[in-house]
Amino acid sequence: MSSMKNLQLVLAVLLPLTALSDPLPGYSAPGDPPEISGEELQDSAGPFEHKWLFIARILHRDIMKLRDEQFQRDFGEPWANMTNYASVRIKTPLIHPSDGCYSKNFSAQRCLRRIYAGLNTYREYLSKLERENLTAAQVTDIKLRTTSLLNIIKEKVDDTPIQPHPISKLPDGSAWTQRTVTHSILYNLEVFLKETTRAINFINKKLGNHIKKEIKESKWSSEKHSHE
Repeated sequence: MSSMKNLQLVLAVLLPLTALSDPLPGYSAPGDPPEISGEELQDSAGPFEHKWLFIARILHRDIMKLRDEQFQRDFGEPWANMTNYASVRIKTPLIHPSDGCYSKNFSAQRCLRRIYAGLNTYREYLSKLERENLTAAQVTDIKLRTTSLLNIIKEKVDDTPIQPHPISKLPDGSAWTQRTVTHSILYNLEVFLKETTRAINFINKKLGNHIKKEIKESKWSSEKHSHE
């Protein structure tokens, strides 16, 4: 019989999932960074399954904060006005229904592979943010956490080579172009991380339910044999 550690890993990546609708605990209104509780901080040093969710939540919080700061600094407007700039944003990786991260077509393998490819692209784009007078220490922390999350996801996918997302050359030119490119990266990465966190949260919940069932069945079997 497989060990509990192996069971957790197999369930996390191969478990057939059917829905993706759970809200994320600790998430605030749009424009406000998600709150991280003391209990969640403890999770960072806890089981492997909790660690990647913790990292994803911190990444989402930090990118949301950085996005709002950059928008207010470079455009002189509150975050609520970001919708007015949708037409000038460049295209960067986003999660789509066909990626297997939504609803009834959820596929853990397909979804995680898409997340891995997208995050790898954003890691490259983050290097640009370091040259845009953003908080250098904060961007460095984001890059390190992104690498940590990529390493965890890599361990959870199968051995089939992951198709990388094309890394397009970012537009260069006027100060306006630089501002809109930076805004595009931060805005789209926030959306990407929100869906990434939702997917990881869902996988963990499904995993937890199956582990509890396994433990309950094992305990019932042991008690039955002890009375025979």
